[in-house]
Amino acid sequence: MRPKRSAKPKLGRLEKIDPVDYWQSPADFQHWLIEPENLELLNEALGLELAIADPAALVDAIDEDLNYLTLVDAGDIPVLITVQMGTTDATHLGELIAWAAAESATSVIWIAADFAADQQLALGWLNQLGAGAVTFTAVELELWQIGKNAMAVNFTPVEEDGATDLAEGIAPKSADSGAEPDPETEPEPEPLTELQQENLDFWSGLCDRLDRQGSLVKPGSPTPEATLGFAIARAGFRLNAILDRDHHSLYTELLLSGIDAHPHFYLLAHEKELIADETDLPLIWDDAGEHTCVVATVLEGVNVGDRDRWPDYQAWFCHCLERFYEAFFDRIKQLDAAAYQPLPRRSAPLTDALILPASQRG
Repeated sequence: MRPKRSAKPKLGRLEKIDPVDYWQSPADFQHWLIEPENLELLNEALGLELAIADPAALVDAIDEDLNYLTLVDAGDIPVLITVQMGTTDATHLGELIAWAAAESATSVIWIAADFAADQQLALGWLNQLGAGAVTFTAVELELWQIGKNAMAVNFTPVEEDGATDLAEGIAPKSADSGAEPDPETEPEPEPLTELQQENLDFWSGLCDRLDRQGSLVKPGSPTPEATLGFAIARAGFRLNAILDRDHHSLYTELLLSGIDAHPHFYLLAHEKELIADETDLPLIWDDAGEHTCVVATVLEGVNVGDRDRWPDYQAWFCHCLERFYEAFFDRIKQLDAAAYQPLPRRSAPLTDALILPASQRG
């Protein structure tokens, strides 16, 4: 008789995703990084003992859109950290050197999603020049997702071998073979569908309006998708504007995600009535997601295809986004999931019985 197999959990599919899908700005990443459990991930990757000397001052610096953090190592020596969500560039490298000089930093950590070859070469050259005085460390930032909810971050120090090869005039070899692969032709982007172009045009108008009004909500890049997201306060929180054509509705929502989404949601819900008064909007509180919760308001009976109505719709989004930002920003910054004491189990989730268009979120 064949032995019975032991039950094993089903394995999920691992997918690499763009860091900007989670952190909407460098400041958003900085707020995330200084949380103790997240800073420990960086410490483990680099074998360091980085710490925060003055938490209050550091948070104030982030809120002033400072593009770098200054932490201290085990010897109370300043360590400068900066991040780029995308590929490194020469402009940021120049700024990094200037910041390091201003802070008299002897250790500099540059975190980025991808390091261009010439920046790797430059860092290797700087380390040779500054041997014994200053050290520049490149750290690649990766974000992985399993299924639809669970995400994991990975910090990987970038080896200087590639920079050394370039300094000697030798092109780095492919990891798969000893030969240099032929460069691939960049594929032409797929043309936008009529609906995608309409979305792009609508969001472009909204971003322009927010910019002209000097809104607290900082517009990013317009998208051809039905959802446009905005950063707010810290990682795990996102303001979304949603075009729901199927239900002839517009949604403005605060989306909470991650393992602390529900504790954060219930802590905010303690001030449900006060928040409703401050926003002066009818709010929907929905905690039905496994790792996501939503606070939203809706405008029904709209026709997104009618471009003559777009100014009214964009004005509605501007108003709601600003009310949400004003009501939630400070509250989000002060949230501590550990302070939440769960109530006895309820028979139904805290929801206002309205189905939100979760499938359209970016």
